[in-house]
Amino acid sequence: MKFYKYLPIIIIISLLIGCDKDKLLSIHIIDVGQGDSILIQTPGDKNILVDAGDENSERVVKSYLKRNKVKSLDVVIATHPDSDHIGSLDNVVNDFNIKNIYMPEQSTNSESFKNLISSCNDKKLKINYLYKGDSISIENNLNLLVLNPSFIQNDNNLNSIVFNLTFKNKSFLFTGDAEYENELDIINSFDIENIDFLKVGHHGSNSSTSLDFIKSTTPDIAVISCGYKNQYGHPHKKTLDTLKNNNVLTYRTDINGDMIFYSDGQIIFSKKNYKLIS
Repeated sequence: MKFYKYLPIIIIISLLIGCDKDKLLSIHIIDVGQGDSILIQTPGDKNILVDAGDENSERVVKSYLKRNKVKSLDVVIATHPDSDHIGSLDNVVNDFNIKNIYMPEQSTNSESFKNLISSCNDKKLKINYLYKGDSISIENNLNLLVLNPSFIQNDNNLNSIVFNLTFKNKSFLFTGDAEYENELDIINSFDIENIDFLKVGHHGSNSSTSLDFIKSTTPDIAVISCGYKNQYGHPHKKTLDTLKNNNVLTYRTDINGDMIFYSDGQIIFSKKNYKLIS
């Protein structure tokens, strides 16, 4: 098994000593309820923020960043303009030094989107657009490849920025709210047959995480960001069954709260015994 879901403290200490703590990649799944927010901290001390929850998540996201000693964000990715992904991002832009911000090339009339654009303009922060096939070299042994969108559509979810982050021998897939249509395009366009870590699309909706997608990407670990007893019924039973039947270790924010996963590029592990979805 490629993932150590729980390691005794002695083994953890040995791992950290053996592979210098500064050399670890950490993936923080921030519990923002029914929304998405992910902090990625790199071995070279760079910070990447993917989404920032809804309008009510400002305090949660900003306090989480500050607790983790984040003063500057090297990369911010707003996966798509839905308010549960960008609702508090304007406040992050206002309060932190942002070096690069990326979005799909789409505009909406929503208050969340207008606030984010206004914050970027106030700080003279140039907005960069990402399309399928674009890549960003984050640092040595750490690269980001954009898998979606191919083109801009009317549905916000279909425009979600999906990207594959590779660190040495490990592969991490972040899917925003991508739908089945996006998944088919991705697996037909890219060779991503050995994903180690999957951020499940659209909070576990049954319109994402198709059997075709899971069989093609073969993830070992999956995380679902969703609100406790949310009105949408996320994650849906169909999605959970697909993950379970394909032996994917699955974890949820509505059950575990914030979660952090670490990797030295050879293994992925956590320091806490998060509850696994059975």
